Amino acid sequence: MKILKTFYVIIFIAFLFSIYDNLMAFRDGIVGLTKKNGNEIGCVCHSFKPNDSISVVISGPTHVAANDTAIYTLSIANGPAIAGGCDIAASLGNVYVSPLDTSLRRAESFPGSGFELTHIQPKLFSGDTLKFMFRYVAPSTPNITDTLFANGNSVNKDTTSDNDKWNYANNFAVTITPMSGINENNSIANSFELKQNYPNPFNPETRIDFDIRNSTRIDLQIFDISGKKIADLIKNKLYSAGNYSVTFNAAQFNLTSGAYFYKLSGEKFTEVKKMLLVK
Repeated sequence: MKILKTFYVIIFIAFLFSIYDNLMAFRDGIVGLTKKNGNEIGCVCHSFKPNDSISVVISGPTHVAANDTAIYTLSIANGPAIAGGCDIAASLGNVYVSPLDTSLRRAESFPGSGFELTHIQPKLFSGDTLKFMFRYVAPSTPNITDTLFANGNSVNKDTTSDNDKWNYANNFAVTITPMSGINENNSIANSFELKQNYPNPFNPETRIDFDIRNSTRIDLQIFDISGKKIADLIKNKLYSAGNYSVTFNAAQFNLTSGAYFYKLSGEKFTEVKKMLLVK
C-alpha cells in the first residue's frame, strides 16, 4: 500500500512539473535563476542540466570606474538556435536594460536579494548567434572586483521544452577603478569623452565629437530604437590621443524621423548617447 501511495505521489509531481514546464518555458523569463553566489539553479524549464554545446559569453569592459555605467553584451550560440532567453545578474553592482535592446526586463529576483535581467519573450536568433545588450552600473566602492553572472538558452520554440538546451556563462570579473585621483595613464574614467552630437535634433547631418587621451582601437556605431545596428562609422581603427569629429548623414541610410543611438567603444570603455532625427 505504501509503495502504491509513493508511486501515485511521484506520478502527481511529474504531472505538475509537466504543466509547469509547458506553461512557463515559453513565456517571459524568470529571474532568480542565475548562477550567483553558489546558487546554481539555471534554466531548468529547458532541461535540468546545462549543456556544454551551448556557448554563452559575456563581453564588455573589464575595468569600470566607481558609479560609472558601461554597456555589455551576452552572446548565445549553437543548439536549436531558433530563439533564446537569458538571466543576467551582478554580485555588487546593478544591471539595467539598455535602450539598445528592448527585449529585456528588470525584476527583483527574490525580496531583498537584488534585481536581475531576463527576457520579455523568447528572442529570435540572427544566424547562429543571439545577442542581448544590457547596462551595468558599478558600485561606489573603488579598488574591488565585481562579478557578472548569466545563463542563456537556445530553444526550438515548438511549444514544448523538448530538445531545448542551456548553459551558464563564465563569470565575468570587473575591476572597479577610482572615479578620480589616479594617474591618467591608468585612468579608465578619464580616458575618453563622448560628446553630444551637434546639431541635435538634426536633418540630415550631424557631427559626433569625441576625445581620447590614450591610444586605443575605436568602434563608433549607430543603432535604431529597437537596437538594430544602422552603421559602423568607425570599425576597429587605431586612434592616438586627440580630439576627433565624425559626420553622420541619415539620408545615406534612408532613415525616418525618430530617436537613434550612437555608441563609442574602446578597448576599456563604452558609452552610448541618444540623438534625434527630425525631418
